[in-house]
Amino acid sequence: MKLNKITLAVYCASGIVCLSAPLTAMAQATQENSNTLLPAITVSASPIHDHEAFEVPSQIDSITDEQKMAQESGSLGKMLESIPGVNNQSAGAQSGKPVIRGLTGNRVKLLSNGQATDYQAYGTRHNPNTEPYLAERVEVIRGPQSVLYGSEAMGGVVNVLQAELPYGQEMKGQVATEYNSNNQEKMLGAKIGAGSEKFAINAGVAIREGDNFTVPNTSSSEGATPSSAIGDKPLFVGEVPNTNFKNRTGNIALGYQDDWGKVELRHTQWTAYQNFLGIEAANAVSEYEALATGQRLQNDETQLSAEFYTDNDWVIKPSWTHTRNAREASHDLPFETMSADKGTEEYLDLLVKRDDFKLALEHPKVGDFEGEIGFEVTEKQQTLRSGHLTPSADESKRAIYVFEEADYDKWLVQFGARYDTVSIKAPLGEENEHFVGDIFDATNNKRDFDVVTGSLGATYRVDSQWSIAGNIARGFRAPSIFELYAGGEHGGVQAYQIGNPDLEAETAINTDLSLRWQSPKSQVVATVYQNWIDNYIYLANTGLYRAKEGAPNEGQVVASTAPGAIPEMKAEQTDATIYGFEFSAKHQFNQAWSTDLALELIAGMDTKNSQDLPLMPANNAKLNVHYHPQDFAGLSQQKVSVGVKLVDAKNSAGAYEPFSQFDNLPIGTASTDAYALWNVNYQTAVKLDKQTLHLSAAVENLFDTPYVDFLNTYKGYTLNLGRNIQLKARLDF
Repeated sequence: MKLNKITLAVYCASGIVCLSAPLTAMAQATQENSNTLLPAITVSASPIHDHEAFEVPSQIDSITDEQKMAQESGSLGKMLESIPGVNNQSAGAQSGKPVIRGLTGNRVKLLSNGQATDYQAYGTRHNPNTEPYLAERVEVIRGPQSVLYGSEAMGGVVNVLQAELPYGQEMKGQVATEYNSNNQEKMLGAKIGAGSEKFAINAGVAIREGDNFTVPNTSSSEGATPSSAIGDKPLFVGEVPNTNFKNRTGNIALGYQDDWGKVELRHTQWTAYQNFLGIEAANAVSEYEALATGQRLQNDETQLSAEFYTDNDWVIKPSWTHTRNAREASHDLPFETMSADKGTEEYLDLLVKRDDFKLALEHPKVGDFEGEIGFEVTEKQQTLRSGHLTPSADESKRAIYVFEEADYDKWLVQFGARYDTVSIKAPLGEENEHFVGDIFDATNNKRDFDVVTGSLGATYRVDSQWSIAGNIARGFRAPSIFELYAGGEHGGVQAYQIGNPDLEAETAINTDLSLRWQSPKSQVVATVYQNWIDNYIYLANTGLYRAKEGAPNEGQVVASTAPGAIPEMKAEQTDATIYGFEFSAKHQFNQAWSTDLALELIAGMDTKNSQDLPLMPANNAKLNVHYHPQDFAGLSQQKVSVGVKLVDAKNSAGAYEPFSQFDNLPIGTASTDAYALWNVNYQTAVKLDKQTLHLSAAVENLFDTPYVDFLNTYKGYTLNLGRNIQLKARLDF
């Protein structure tokens, strides 16, 4: 029988489960006094209590400490892709969006310190505005979380958490640096904090810059023209032009606490200058050439939160978040010179201001249950200052929710309910003259949505090692301003995108069931899930092409070989089902050896039209083996890791796939082949006088394997990154 790579991974997973018990017994017999227990991971899984990840009904993973240092990247998606059920929708080294169980963008809620944020997530290359180094830990909740977090939490939640304020602690901090050989990327960062009994302060800063990334030097389609024969070779190999970037991030947090409660204020500014690769050809017989799309992003986020304790054991938790997100982009100039286009129709200048108000009331135990009642208000103003991609519009949200939790001897039960209203309005005035008539008019420029959602989850502790967890939840998502009313060229993905004012809200019913086993040395989780989504919104190729801005017949439908032709895409709806299987295992054989494995099998179907959904990740498996040497010559906490990632082949979903045109062009591909990637990593800590130096060295894509991942948004032009040597240092003081 011929086995593919994922089938082999399943056999590996089965082997780990079957062997874990006897290996554990052998390890205990030979090293009874060794300290080789797997650490318990605590997560903020509910607004009431922190829990260990194995206890809660939801599937939650947390990345912190040494694991976070090893996986840190300027790309949040890349940092999280080791988690089962999580993938990376990438654009080179600088940009990566987390994909959770096949959903991403506006279907995955990105939280900052547990509070809502906004990063204009409508584009496939719109990366989250966060610097992972400045986070203390990152938590990922898989499955819909609409009850607690509302719209946009249909696929799951990514919570980026900064360090807690250090009340009652002396000054401490860290300086850090990082280097990546592939794109000469460098990071410099620092964090510091101190506190008295009542007052505390934290601050941090990070600078990250990278040049163009490189891919393996394989055969290419260099010299191809729009009229060349259909092919699947990359256009660019070696150094890939127009993929450099530089980011600047800084944050500060202040807090005051007393017997009555606490008040904390945080502010973060994230600024990014990015170039994205595009292509152009002067005519049907001209060679494809590189084209730069420059972009400047700035996100200012201010958070004010408080907790007030009452005499009757209620806790009042008000919070306010103000986000100012500015996006500027040029269609055909790099960020270094794009200011030359500022103020013209070719220059996108989009400003989003958003205020999120929340009042949560945590009540004491009533019978067996503790819980929280919450009220939320969101006001968002989007202003199009120049360009033609998406109009000026306002969005208002109102919500009320209740969440309850009970912990019995064998059971942990969580349930909740929520009611949301969402109102979106695009004015008909002069500021939107490009869209009025062509995209929307007085009959559909205002849309209102309301929905009731609910969830029920429970964990049953069979005994001290086995437990079963199940969830059923209804999620929802209102269409975004972009999905309703877009009407112009999107330079970052070289497409003409059209909204649909008649879209309905997405609603979903999701179920998952997991079997869990843990011992002091082993953890195993197997989960099956199914997500039924009504009115699933997708951006599909229409099969037509339009002339880009500045080209002859600008904005008009033209032949695919016409000068400046870019594909037309439109927001459509269908009904969908996404189902899958996730498996993870960790085992500590003895003091020296450990291993972990993650496996994901996933499929998504358009049930109305009996065909695949777009942008579904390929089946994949990840296996890592770790060796922990004894302390030597001042080196402690040593860890040597060797890992392999196996990914299956994946066919595009035809016209549904945003990149489907590349299966019928002379360059690139929309469908991808199977591949295997090897990585090695070494970590250690060196105790100095009063400081600790943490070091990490890794080689990613060890064998410089040429490959294309299905979720790589550059797969039409080039490959995924080649070999990268990564060096990191963190000095605690």
